[in-house]
Amino acid sequence: MFRENTNYQQPELFGISHQLTKKQLKLFEQSVEHCFFNKVFCLIDEKHFSVLYSETHSRPNVAVNQLVGSLILKHLFDWTYEELFKHLSFNLLTRHAIGIDKLDTDIYAEASLFNFQNRLINYFSETGQDLLMDVFDSLTLDQLKQFGLKSDIQRGDSFLIGSNILDYNRIQLLIEVLKRLYLVLDEQDKTTYKNCFAAYIDKTSGQYIYRIEKGDLPKELMKLAQHYYTLHKNLVSKYSQIHAFEIFSRVYYEHFIVASDKIEVRLSNELHSGILMSPDDLEATFRKKARKSSKGYVGHLSETANQENEFQLITDLALEPNNIGDAELLEKRLPKMIQKTPDLCEYFTDGLYGGPEVDKILEPNNIKQYQSGIRGRRSYGGLRIHQNPDKSIWVRCSGGQDVKAIKRKGWSATFDNAICSNCPLEKLCVTKVYGIKKEQPYRRWHFQKKKILSHLRINNFDTLPDSRKTLRANVEASVRQLQFGMKNSKVRVRTKVRISAYLTLTAIATNLKRIHNYLNSLEYWDFSMFLEIKASINSLFVNDGLFHFQINTNTNHNKSALKSELKVVCTN
Repeated sequence: MFRENTNYQQPELFGISHQLTKKQLKLFEQSVEHCFFNKVFCLIDEKHFSVLYSETHSRPNVAVNQLVGSLILKHLFDWTYEELFKHLSFNLLTRHAIGIDKLDTDIYAEASLFNFQNRLINYFSETGQDLLMDVFDSLTLDQLKQFGLKSDIQRGDSFLIGSNILDYNRIQLLIEVLKRLYLVLDEQDKTTYKNCFAAYIDKTSGQYIYRIEKGDLPKELMKLAQHYYTLHKNLVSKYSQIHAFEIFSRVYYEHFIVASDKIEVRLSNELHSGILMSPDDLEATFRKKARKSSKGYVGHLSETANQENEFQLITDLALEPNNIGDAELLEKRLPKMIQKTPDLCEYFTDGLYGGPEVDKILEPNNIKQYQSGIRGRRSYGGLRIHQNPDKSIWVRCSGGQDVKAIKRKGWSATFDNAICSNCPLEKLCVTKVYGIKKEQPYRRWHFQKKKILSHLRINNFDTLPDSRKTLRANVEASVRQLQFGMKNSKVRVRTKVRISAYLTLTAIATNLKRIHNYLNSLEYWDFSMFLEIKASINSLFVNDGLFHFQINTNTNHNKSALKSELKVVCTN
């Protein structure tokens, strides 16, 4: 039965904070754990998780905000589960972070946290709803409003995430899948097909391949092919609904071909990147990027990038198999990004994020994409489409002609053939000559709207002032922050749902670090200082616990370098 936890809302009379010295209390209030309590823990909406519990009258659940908060703390400090529970039991700051303000209060049992994670995973598998992502979205939206951060300008990047699986080679994978099939067979079938398993069941897949000579690899592959063929043909009707057999069947069709009752091994170059990488992670795929190979997934993040913001926050996350391109990833994610931040109007990416399908989403939503480091060839003849302030479409060529395009069924631009005939790029130009029999033949280039959108997108970056052309660069630092706790870009867990949770919790922790750093960087003004400069204040208002006021910097006071606008934390 679901029950909300509201105990933390009533301060304990003899709680931890009331037993601290003045110096200790100051450090306590400046700690990241205290910031976590105020900016994360208190804002977790437990009701979203009520779907995980029974509606009948029964034993109440462990406090959801404590469970979710503990998982975020684990990623905030890169703790193991053992370290997490040690800190929850004995660290005063950690206990305060999840609303426990007394030393004589026990925390929940370890099994409660693991059962909660399993509930989240099962619910996601059944419904497709990611409850942890809902927490991230809710917290981020609240933080953007509270600190007045603008989300109209954002930047994004992708990064590879290796799944925590063994790096099987081909024969090793085939043996491992065969061994797991053996475990689900009944005793009669184990006896009937013992010749197919005898060589493998007493050794690990790694031990078996250790003694295989390189020249014997083709022979071993063919032997495995015969075993797979025999087992699949005779067992498919009996075990087709068993999970281990489904994996076996998938590997069978991915690695072998059956023609006229004869089995053949697929060549290595016929194996695609989406084949099974490990029986422990069915969705992991293979990709090579920057001379590094990875078996797992690709993560994508978006964050605010408006230069007026005091600091930036991660606003969106996505996780997909790593064999899809950046443009396809952005195409799938853009509608969700627009829904969460409807004011989005500029998006900074690298050169791989552009594409016609992305343009179809950007154009009706009035979003400009700025791509840096675009790769690929320019159009033949140097033809470039651009748009004038009056929204008219023009085409400029390297020969110096700049002509207005006309829209009929499609679009076309007509050039002066006399000028084109003397152009050194004439033979490379994609324009076609028309009216040869007439006195004044002309050249024309036909194109469609998707070509316009593509050229305008590419031109966007060139129109930026130099100060904004490096706006995307800082997203690399955010990528490194999300990879905190990963070793060689390989995460500690496996399967898409678990890695997605890992990424989401790390993003919440990353945003919290930025908020904490920002609050600690603010100048703390006591009331006497406020009285001293009150004559200099032009305007004052309070918003979300912060004093906002503007100061006349021409007035003399003992602060010689005041900013024109200050934000001061409201304290007691």
